[in-house]
Amino acid sequence: MKIKKKSLTKEKIKNIALRLFNEIDTLSITTNHIASNAKISTGNLYYHYKNKEEIIVDIYEDMSFKFDNFKSFEQILESENPLKELYAMYDLYGNLFWEYKFIMRDSAVLIALFPKFKDLFLLHQTQRLEQIESVIHYFIEKNIFKSISQEEIKLRAKLNWFVSAYWQVFTATSENVTKESIDEIKHIIFKINIYPFLTEKGEGLANELKIST
Repeated sequence: MKIKKKSLTKEKIKNIALRLFNEIDTLSITTNHIASNAKISTGNLYYHYKNKEEIIVDIYEDMSFKFDNFKSFEQILESENPLKELYAMYDLYGNLFWEYKFIMRDSAVLIALFPKFKDLFLLHQTQRLEQIESVIHYFIEKNIFKSISQEEIKLRAKLNWFVSAYWQVFTATSENVTKESIDEIKHIIFKINIYPFLTEKGEGLANELKIST
């Protein structure tokens, strides 16, 4: 029973922190704010988390776990229309990025301030780049993308990741991050990093999406 109660309290702390980080910003929210909103003492909070960074890292690990459980890259490789699966994948990611919007919105600040978060973020960044490169290789192999050099593949993977991961950082400099601004990521990537590189076969698959290329 004691372990169950501790687990529930920890989840409560994370949920409250996620809401506050999303609604306000990461820097303004302190552990005192989180404890107060969770209606627990700061001592109780520190029993579960040593500091704010540990809460942020735990939340980010939850987000990464959900991301991995989509198994989107595996589904792309198994789909009869990989472009359609990729398009659907960005809808899943958009919902996830909205659920954890403070991470994507404040990522540059979080990387600068919290070493553990930075290490974890960069680890996942390396993994995502490798996954994106593997998808580009697969699209070339299946004659969906025109053939390009390995150097260009790496550059396109970086561009894809940059837009996906840092678009909200850019958006937040001039306006509030919204569900619409997150959904915009998908349209940008397809417009500049997918459609121009389609083969005739790829254009046929894109036409099945019933969207303009």
